[in-house]
Amino acid sequence: MTGCTRTLAQPTPTLSGTLNLRAPAAIAAGQPVTLVVERSDAPDGMIVTLVMEGSYGPLLSRAPFQAGRAEFQIPATDTQVAGLVTLVAHAAAAEGRAELTINPGQPVDPVTPLVGPHSVIADGAHWGSVVAIPFDSFGNPVAEGTPLQFRIRRPDGSPETFSASVTHLLAWRRISSSTHAGRTTISVTAGDAHGPDANLIETPGWPGPFSLNASPSNLPADGRQFVTLRTDPITDVYGNQMLDGTLITFVAETPGGQPRLIPAYTIDGVAEAQLQAPSEPGTVTVRATLYGVESTALLIVFAPGLAVGAFPVTVSIDHATGTMSIVVGPLLAALGQFVPNGTLAQITLIGPDGTTYQREAETLGGLARLTLRRSELVSGNYQIKIDIGTGVGQTNFSVP
Repeated sequence: MTGCTRTLAQPTPTLSGTLNLRAPAAIAAGQPVTLVVERSDAPDGMIVTLVMEGSYGPLLSRAPFQAGRAEFQIPATDTQVAGLVTLVAHAAAAEGRAELTINPGQPVDPVTPLVGPHSVIADGAHWGSVVAIPFDSFGNPVAEGTPLQFRIRRPDGSPETFSASVTHLLAWRRISSSTHAGRTTISVTAGDAHGPDANLIETPGWPGPFSLNASPSNLPADGRQFVTLRTDPITDVYGNQMLDGTLITFVAETPGGQPRLIPAYTIDGVAEAQLQAPSEPGTVTVRATLYGVESTALLIVFAPGLAVGAFPVTVSIDHATGTMSIVVGPLLAALGQFVPNGTLAQITLIGPDGTTYQREAETLGGLARLTLRRSELVSGNYQIKIDIGTGVGQTNFSVP
């Protein structure tokens, strides 16, 4: 009878209790580190599993025991995230724990200041804030207490400096406005690290009192020409001019008429608008408003229209066509020039029975023409009177 041999399974090594996990208390970010797990009675070849639990999740490594020692070489790529790392080692049922702090490195470029709000009123009372979060070369916020230097140049060119330390990842400072409108430039450095600048715009405050002027100031009421309305330079109480593009509303009030609202915008603190002369003589009151602040009132007197002196009036009757033609002029203004084309002539006819007829005619080339049908008029003697500005013309004619 042939004998047989029987191979018995080797028992799995067991280990329980505590593993001695040795690690440095702290290292710099991006620095390789050696971690050691020790257990004198651990059999050679037994696998130790090491778990590194940090801010960005776990990392697993394995190494065998040799002469009661398992060594883990952690590369620099696995230590770039700063923060507290919990280390847990397992071998069979045995466990060891330790903690490793990865400290951030020195600040690197760029150190970027952040400003908010982006604009404040330049009155010395409003303020904004500047914040900076410096990082090391691996993108970690730098260590608490890291000093930062802030440098400021005000709109008037005056410099300011101050320091602030990193607290809860960032350094910040409140920046009060000055009383000079313009751009405040802010930069920040952290050690040898620099970055771009940031800007805080200081805008003019509430406008102070201002007045108006008009040019020319002696236009006639011809309904055609324009007066240029202009504000004096508008500033706040500190002398800062209003920003370009600030909306101004001119309000022109004519006697018995609806106010005219004329919008305009400031350039170099001054706003201009064009006001068309009224057709009726009289005084126009003009004011300008912005942000609820109203200018002093400006009174503009518009004299009667353009034509001056006496002017001829010619009446002719065309019996063939049954029409009557009235020609007024030439109509001359103060300098002896023709009145502008389109100037209205007010023509009044007084009939033989006292009936009054009112007509209008526009001038062209210094003359105003009006054509009437003979059938519109009864026979008899008529008086005709024409008014254009301060000029007057009149004559008599008969209708057979």
